[in-house]
Amino acid sequence: MTTKLRPLTKLHHDAHQLLSSTWDRVLSISSLDEVSDPLWGPITAEIIKNGGSTYPYVLLGQVLGKASDNELNALALQDSSTMEGARDVRRLVQRVVVPWNRTIGRPYPGANDDPYVNNPARYKNFGPEMRAKAGKKELYDQLYKVANHVQSCGQVEAERLLNVILLETRRSLEQNKRDYLGPARVSLKDVTRALEIFLKERSNGVRLQVVCYAIFRSISQAFPNFGEIRSYSTNSSDASGERAGDVERLIDGAVDFAIEVKDRTLTLNDVEGSILKARTAKVENLLFVVQAASVFEDEVGIMSRAAHEFTRGIDVNIIDATRLFDSTLILLSPEQRAELLRTVHDALHELGAHYKHVHSWMQILKSI
Repeated sequence: MTTKLRPLTKLHHDAHQLLSSTWDRVLSISSLDEVSDPLWGPITAEIIKNGGSTYPYVLLGQVLGKASDNELNALALQDSSTMEGARDVRRLVQRVVVPWNRTIGRPYPGANDDPYVNNPARYKNFGPEMRAKAGKKELYDQLYKVANHVQSCGQVEAERLLNVILLETRRSLEQNKRDYLGPARVSLKDVTRALEIFLKERSNGVRLQVVCYAIFRSISQAFPNFGEIRSYSTNSSDASGERAGDVERLIDGAVDFAIEVKDRTLTLNDVEGSILKARTAKVENLLFVVQAASVFEDEVGIMSRAAHEFTRGIDVNIIDATRLFDSTLILLSPEQRAELLRTVHDALHELGAHYKHVHSWMQILKSI
């Protein structure tokens, strides 16, 4: 016998819409540091990090409730509270926050789908009794400070604090490596399909850089004499220092092979700029990996420039990303292909990719 869930109430519906739209906006931010709140950011970050399996839900639940309904009392946890404006925030968290948390990658820990029945939140409202029985009184005080602030200031401030909480939630997701969910072995067809889906969304080269790094790392692990592979943060410029490319191979500690990735059509200016970097870094092998409907903007001009540079010491080659993947993945065993999937997962964290790329890869892995 199955239990039929009741439809969402207006409060739950409004909260769901607000949470989803605010999270989407937070995900679109390029640099969290530029929009961090110096006062409330550290407080909410501490609650999310050290608040266990209850306080992060209470933090988001009380603020989200107030942001969704100005008449709601942010200091009341249940509608049985005698406080004016008491609402059943427990049910709101159970039906809105918990499913959202699960969907975005579980930044808030805990297996209980009803967090407000956990001991730290089994009270009708904030107050002396809740504080007296709190295991972490400093965290309780911080949590109360947030709830009391939005209750005093009203809905507009609650909406602003909701944004701050979600900023710190995203930061927590990006700083704490997500669990790997991939298979122990995988077919050539499945790994190729996974990469195709992942690379379908353009990302200014971020996803292609991560995948190329992972593929060359996998080749290096499968064939130890191939050399050491390294890459750089996806948020840094490859013009810094003496970088020769987005991905580099080292032999005996020296870079001898540079790989530039482009998820758009390759231009002659791209080639000219990369050749100059390769000369500066004293690298004699340069490969462009291009993912675009049209690989070349000016094929004759680019190939002529590559041929001219070969006579001066740098071997310049260009390859379509799909061709590269097809020719390298077939060299790997099913177990090594599975390890490639893990390497992509690890590289997303190592190279500091935006969380939306991490989350997208995790969703793809679940389908294999």
